[in-house]
Amino acid sequence: MWITLLVMAVAVSLEPFRIGMSVVMLNRPRPHLQLAAFLCGGFLMGLSVGAVVLFFLESRLPAWASAHFNLPTVQIVIGVLALVAAALLAVTKGRERTVPDWLTRLLTGRSLWVAGVAGLGIALPSVDYLAALAVIAAAHLEAGVRMGALVTFNVVAFSLVEIPLLAYLIAPQRTRTAMSNLHNWIRARQRHEVAGLLAAVGVVLVAAGAAGI
Repeated sequence: MWITLLVMAVAVSLEPFRIGMSVVMLNRPRPHLQLAAFLCGGFLMGLSVGAVVLFFLESRLPAWASAHFNLPTVQIVIGVLALVAAALLAVTKGRERTVPDWLTRLLTGRSLWVAGVAGLGIALPSVDYLAALAVIAAAHLEAGVRMGALVTFNVVAFSLVEIPLLAYLIAPQRTRTAMSNLHNWIRARQRHEVAGLLAAVGVVLVAAGAAGI
């Protein structure tokens, strides 16, 4: 379970939009405070949603669903979905996204509230986050271990916000440059490269799930 969870968390941490938002925060006034507010917003949303799903909704599953809700099954389902997503990514063409002028002005301002709200927004329940919660729930862990897994996922998923926050205090300009270069490198990856990586993850998950049945 832990390897699957960490792989998924690393994948989330490398989302171009998430890294792009870290770059935006680094270029706003008082970058260390902007990153801290962004991180707090993300953790607040991520941990709150995770706690509700893992400690409230999951316990309300019908008995027939709980009987079939196990880690190997979840791994296989997520792996198959990753393979489908990889296939779709490989055969479709992407379009460049433009950011509205009003949003650009808002993001380049100095308000810490904007950074906090951006953190809340980026941690809204997404398909990959719900999949990670499903992996944790399906492992049927004790409450303390389950909470530890939730915190660990979020720490890793926000690692490219946490590391720049600490690095900025030591080397501000080098941190800005390094994050900008990383963001540009990820955005420059070809769709077939991303599809190949996604397919590899899908195969590993399916194989892990099949071995656990």
